[in-house]
Amino acid sequence: MKITGVNTALLQANFEWLLIKVVTDEGVIGLGEAHWGFGVKEAIERLELHLIGEDPKNINYLWEKMYRIVAGAAWQGSFICAISGVEIALWDILGKYSGLPIWQLLGGKQRDSIRVLADLHAGASYKPGDGTKVNENNPEEMYSPEAYANHAKDAVERGYDAIKFDIDVPILKERDPINHVLYPAQVDKIVDIVSAVRKQVGRTIDIAIDCHWHYNTSDAIRVAKALEPFDLLWLEDPVRPENIDVIKKVTDSTSTPICTGENLYMRYGFRDLLEKQAVDIIEPDFPRSGGISEMKRIAELAESYYVPFAPHNVGGPIATVAAAHLCSVVPNFLVLEFHADDITWFGSLVKSNAPVIDRGYITLSDEPGLGLELDEDVARAHLKSGERLFE
Repeated sequence: MKITGVNTALLQANFEWLLIKVVTDEGVIGLGEAHWGFGVKEAIERLELHLIGEDPKNINYLWEKMYRIVAGAAWQGSFICAISGVEIALWDILGKYSGLPIWQLLGGKQRDSIRVLADLHAGASYKPGDGTKVNENNPEEMYSPEAYANHAKDAVERGYDAIKFDIDVPILKERDPINHVLYPAQVDKIVDIVSAVRKQVGRTIDIAIDCHWHYNTSDAIRVAKALEPFDLLWLEDPVRPENIDVIKKVTDSTSTPICTGENLYMRYGFRDLLEKQAVDIIEPDFPRSGGISEMKRIAELAESYYVPFAPHNVGGPIATVAAAHLCSVVPNFLVLEFHADDITWFGSLVKSNAPVIDRGYITLSDEPGLGLELDEDVARAHLKSGERLFE
């Protein structure tokens, strides 16, 4: 079996979803998905030249071949995203060729159901459960503690027992939007939001909070300590990712678990973070960190430091299910992020025997490969303007 083509399709959802189709001369087709970003589609087009004629079943060899081609590239991050998406499609081909699901090829499941964390962004504008909207022209209403609590209640009623919210929101009214330095009333507002959510959902629901690298060291510590009474699942990216010693300082200063990692590439990006024990939980981004094989290596590295593995994921159903195959295999898996709760056509983009996510969990099938088939009519309806489907 030989690769005859690597094609892409760029869909517009909450983010861009870059789908990949690897075609072979035996008619076996693999689906993948790469992380959105500058230059990723172009990187896949360049890699295709080096994949044509290769046996897609030789996943390790092809990963190394692709990586060695781009190891010195100035825009290496885009290439790693491209490699990740292509590698997912290669695993899909191997599964279909062998008649086995990817989780079986990885050594077998350690859990049947994959717990999903619903990223709900904020109280903001949309509640998928009943379709109602708050007043988008009134930020105080959109980002009020009550809006957060209502959004949390809606998600829990739909079966999620792990949810995430953003706290870097407009109503904090920063004095200086460049340095983001907090003053006491802003910290109080953050506490009010998280308190309202915890009061609404109780202590059986896990709550994560995302800071989006917004704060300096001292303010990150202030926020983390102020949120200690609410027993968060984690506080995510409180400081920028470049300085691991600073991340460690924040982690060591608080009992609130600190989580980071979505900006890091491959196992090498996590080595110092884990060796310094600078973080409580890692969240490598699934279609950005190197693909299924590399994510497994990252999870195993984290396990040696007793650090939970909670993949970041802003992709569509292909990336999400691919991540779930891996999450079913590694022992230190915690939760898998789902970032498209407000995309009503998320589940209909693929054909499968069961919903992609049901009551906050993913149950993987025994179907070969990913166990999914793309609904090309739905994909075509949501192409980014000017794009074509796998052409």
